[in-house]
Amino acid sequence: MRKLNSFLLSPFSFPLFTFLILNLKFSILNCFAQQLQIDIDENTQNRIMTTVIQNCDFIAELNLNDITIIENNNQIPAFGLYENQWNTSYIRSEKIDIPFFDNQLTIILVQDGNTPFAFPVSSIVSTGFAKIKGKQHTGVDFTIQKKEPVVACFDGVVRIAKKFEEYGNTVVIRHYNGLETVYALLDNVNVVSGQKVNAGNLIGYVGSTIQDKNNALHFETRFLNEFFNPEKMINFSERKLQNNMLVLTPNDFISVPIVEEIKSDKNSPKQPLLESPKTKAVYHTVEKGETIYRICANYNITPEQLKSLNHINGNHIEVGQKLRIR
Repeated sequence: MRKLNSFLLSPFSFPLFTFLILNLKFSILNCFAQQLQIDIDENTQNRIMTTVIQNCDFIAELNLNDITIIENNNQIPAFGLYENQWNTSYIRSEKIDIPFFDNQLTIILVQDGNTPFAFPVSSIVSTGFAKIKGKQHTGVDFTIQKKEPVVACFDGVVRIAKKFEEYGNTVVIRHYNGLETVYALLDNVNVVSGQKVNAGNLIGYVGSTIQDKNNALHFETRFLNEFFNPEKMINFSERKLQNNMLVLTPNDFISVPIVEEIKSDKNSPKQPLLESPKTKAVYHTVEKGETIYRICANYNITPEQLKSLNHINGNHIEVGQKLRIR
């Protein structure tokens, strides 16, 4: 033991000692790297469509006099581009054809009159946009060391401020050029659906004071409900836009079928249905305790639409009644 100690403390032993320590360090890092897990993959958005949407765990008390809420459809960003869709329940729930021209799509990121781009959080990226164990990570993750504010990247309107099974407390902002940014795994939220925001405005906080909790911000970029690599738009090492002109091609989008759960008769199992509302009729069988308004909330349609499709006068429905949803 004495010979070993004298060897380690010998000046000639330091290069070898350093080499051993570095090897040990890299072995530990590789061990953790091999165990890297994806928090949110390409099918997460389909899984959360079968779960109950919840209110965020913690929404800051907002002074309604200090915020601006849109009042009509004309104030919704890119409303026509999204085929008049403004879904406040799900991150992605409709298929829209992306208007490529010669297999390219060019989007201007910051225009005159818009607040310049703001980097969403002060931390650095820990998990990038990559396939891990065969699953595509839908965005990038920032590892948070302490409680940090999260801000909007561009001007826009909050479409979603809700809690989902895997995304956690989530804010989705639609911007005036049609892009959407997604901020997930938030600890608390400081905005509400329909609220106008500018780049750099606070939308929530991420990171807990609990030291052994794995704190992260999951960040996505989307266009017409489809996700793409945020690094196409943002230089994360320099914390700025790659260019003011974003160019996307069909290869930048990963095609994931949109699936929703349709409740069926109790005697038959629940079957997932590939959503194609223009070609297939969708039906719902009324269960005990359900009301028109609850059913409409589940399918993101209005009571007027449901009544019109089923020729219903008033609000009375029967258990076991089959209603057409689309």
